Amino acid sequence: MKDLELRRVVITAVILAVFFGLGVGFVAYTQQKTADQIELNRQAVLLGQIMAVLSGEAHDNNPAEDAFVLPDPQALNLGEPVIEPPADGVLPASLTVEERERAMAAGQLGFRGREGGQITAVAIPVVTHRGYSGDIRLLVGVRADGVISGVRVLEQNETPGLGDKIKADKTDWIKDFAGRRLGDPPLEGWAVKKDGGAFDQFTGATVSPRAVVEAIEDVLLYVREHRRQLFEQAARDDEEEHDDE
Repeated sequence: MKDLELRRVVITAVILAVFFGLGVGFVAYTQQKTADQIELNRQAVLLGQIMAVLSGEAHDNNPAEDAFVLPDPQALNLGEPVIEPPADGVLPASLTVEERERAMAAGQLGFRGREGGQITAVAIPVVTHRGYSGDIRLLVGVRADGVISGVRVLEQNETPGLGDKIKADKTDWIKDFAGRRLGDPPLEGWAVKKDGGAFDQFTGATVSPRAVVEAIEDVLLYVREHRRQLFEQAARDDEEEHDDE
């Protein structure tokens, strides 16, 4: 009798172990597939928005394929550099597959539009921690003359019907930044009207547009600070590479 009970216990334990193992394996497989799909969706959104923020600019290349690692990513709230910048400060003309994947995962890639080999505009990501419901991730297109070519929201968790009006598919508010630059309005005007600035806020939602306005101004200041690396050095570096071919 005892042997029979022991056998039942062993069989039950084995069955439970098998189901436990299958369950753990299924959950792990599902999580991996979900993570892969989320990353693919994130990249698809990014590539679509690159074209949106540079759509009005002259370029004969595919900006999504002309990526570069952003210098000084901390200035854009993108974290510590995942790739150490060159000692001479000159951005490399091209990236290895590994470098691109690492920088893409960290959100530290910028993208260039070119015409006739000359860089006409760059798309710069930026994160603001001042959103109402967490971080807001933006992509800002800036022409070589410092004028904004377009702005789009990449990620946000703002309140539906209020703060999420910063998205281009909700209102045209974000599109009104195209054509602006440092000096238009003056620096003190880069704020929402409630704070004495030039930009509208939404009824019942000031935090989200305030955060976006400040982040866009941060990008314009960043481009001005790094203009030589973003436009001049990179263009010259590419020309030298082509001369060697």
